Amino acid sequence: MLETELKAMLTKAQYDTLKSIFQWTSVKEQTNSYYIAPENILKKHGITFRVRTIDDVHTVQIKKHQPKQSALQIAEETEFAIDKVPETFNEDETERYTGIRTVASFIGELTTKRRSCFYSDGVEICLDRSTYLGITDYEIEIEYTNDIPKELLDILAQNGVLFDTPTPGKFSRFINRLKNTYCMFQVYKILGKINYSNGKQISSCLGMGSGMIN
Repeated sequence: MLETELKAMLTKAQYDTLKSIFQWTSVKEQTNSYYIAPENILKKHGITFRVRTIDDVHTVQIKKHQPKQSALQIAEETEFAIDKVPETFNEDETERYTGIRTVASFIGELTTKRRSCFYSDGVEICLDRSTYLGITDYEIEIEYTNDIPKELLDILAQNGVLFDTPTPGKFSRFINRLKNTYCMFQVYKILGKINYSNGKQISSCLGMGSGMIN
């Protein structure tokens, strides 16, 4: 599936305003569990490897990103059902999902409360509040297969929401936060800069505990 979307980060005030403007037809909580590989090989291929959990249903999601030149983001996404959120994916499993033979290891999770609605045929608005590694941020995504109505862009612009610069995705924001604040010693192990460390050590280092991996 090819996913085309516009993204913009929001302030808390903008988020609250937009939450009251649109008629949301769905409100869901979803958790992304993220994985990285030695030598950063997945990132070098533009791949985000995650397991998404909604209502105790787990799905492996592989996103292969095209280079970003603006707020427009295009990615090919594939999904696979899975029974649980593992600590690691072995070489055979990772190759099956990504096409790259490597081990992928859990490094943490991000939880999003997502409000969504269709503004018009083929144009969906998603309003996200995400919590990870001790912080909360806000963003809006417009996923579309048809032209985005000018009226919608005008409404957003009136509230200071402009899609004029590239916006880092959730995984990039998670990694940046991780680099700045938590346990890079363990991440370096996974990336092959020092000896390997398993997911339990990482989740313990992040203060998550092994119970979150089920």
